Amino acid sequence: MNSITLFMRWLHIGGATVLIGSPFFIRLFLLPALAAEDSERRAAIIEKINKPWRMFLGMVILLQIISGVYWLVVVVDLPAEPPLYQLLLTIKLLAALGLFFLLSVLAGRAAMFAPFRAEAKKWYTASLICGAIIIMCAGAMRLMPLKVQAKSPPSVQAVGSAATNGQ
Repeated sequence: MNSITLFMRWLHIGGATVLIGSPFFIRLFLLPALAAEDSERRAAIIEKINKPWRMFLGMVILLQIISGVYWLVVVVDLPAEPPLYQLLLTIKLLAALGLFFLLSVLAGRAAMFAPFRAEAKKWYTASLICGAIIIMCAGAMRLMPLKVQAKSPPSVQAVGSAATNGQ
């Protein structure tokens, strides 16, 4: 495993930790703690939290997409993998998209998604379910042996020598 692949793996696991851990904290600890507050104060506290969280959340989602695509393009030879691996990957991706959507909507301000925020407890529970599905699929996929552990990207020297040979 080269250093870029290792970095991308750390980035992906770190991002997943944030994206799955945040709804866990919010649903099980923050929302119950805010339940005793009056609705105006609760809304003000949530907005104070969501303002910086929106920007951070967007960056983490973007990095998840980049690191996930890197893993699929550079490390995994998807057509060569068994159908079970491909199925688990599909389920994991769908759960991740659901999680991205729910967290973005719950942290957002768009009026059309206000019904989601009005029932935040229910939708954070749904995001926890998405997170559990992601963890279960990733764990099962990790235990499956990959046919190709890491495709080697062409080295700079090999590309340079191929260009020289062509002249």
